[in-house]
Amino acid sequence: MLKEELEQDCEKAIQQIEEKMYAKEYEDEYEEVFCYGISFYKKRCMIENLKENGDYQI
Repeated sequence: MLKEELEQDCEKAIQQIEEKMYAKEYEDEYEEVFCYGISFYKKRCMIENLKENGDYQI
């Protein structure tokens, strides 16, 4: 159960980055912009990044 909740929170973070277009302002300045969704619970952590093609990677 905890793993699924951490994954959901990471995906929500990535969605927020996309919706608010936080990375957009850096596209002209950098060749690559990496977007990460990070979720914590006590001593556990999960990190997902958004690939260029829009897929999630854990």
